[in-house]
Amino acid sequence: MTPSHQESGMKMSMEEKSAAPASGSLSERTARQIEQTIAERDLQPGDRLPTVQELSQRLGVSLSVVREAIASLRTSGIINTRQGAGIFVAEPSVMDNRGLFFGDLSQISSIVEILELRLAVEVEAAGLAAERHSMAQESRIYEAFEAIEQTMQEGGTGEAEDSRFHIAIAEATNNRRFVDFLSQLGNAMIPRNKLRPLPTSRDDHKAYLAQLQDEHRIILDAISRKCPDEARNAMRAHLSQSRDRYHSMIKAKTTLR
Repeated sequence: MTPSHQESGMKMSMEEKSAAPASGSLSERTARQIEQTIAERDLQPGDRLPTVQELSQRLGVSLSVVREAIASLRTSGIINTRQGAGIFVAEPSVMDNRGLFFGDLSQISSIVEILELRLAVEVEAAGLAAERHSMAQESRIYEAFEAIEQTMQEGGTGEAEDSRFHIAIAEATNNRRFVDFLSQLGNAMIPRNKLRPLPTSRDDHKAYLAQLQDEHRIILDAISRKCPDEARNAMRAHLSQSRDRYHSMIKAKTTLR
């Protein structure tokens, strides 16, 4: 595909923008707009998308919103990013076997298994991030944390922003394999968009999300202070508590939606 074809393919008409789904946070809507345009314009695996700055101008949203949308699409395996090269449509093979490997995400047992797998990887990632992170990487973790906070204030559940927080920690290990692993998890990484172990009342829902954010804050603080053991313990507590919440759902044999 020629650069002109790519560029024209990513331009959205006013009709396309107005047709975008109205639900979800602004970053979620932006991600869906980008995904819809990739499909409608027949952009192929390996095709390069416009820069974050160009997408911001074309979609009429801020740079931070575009970055959050890109992080969400990367986590879902729809696009990939290459440092210094740009944003690209992902190869289909990235997604083809995910369902076989990670199981049926409508089953609570699969979510528990994934959380146990994440425990085995992300606890050490948090420790390495505390030891190795640069100031820029710490800033990205903090920005992801603030994005979750903003989404919560807007009434969203913040799955994409939560994924961005964990991937930012993985990037701060300066070991690309941690990032690759979490990117392969895709939507299985933050399961509450599939199964929601949330209380039924709005106030309890907000309290649940606030609890998750408190756990994130402890992880962020330990990484910022360069305390590897504290960071590992904080990540272990965070993921273990998430796993235990889903275990409780299995015992209760109920799924809250």
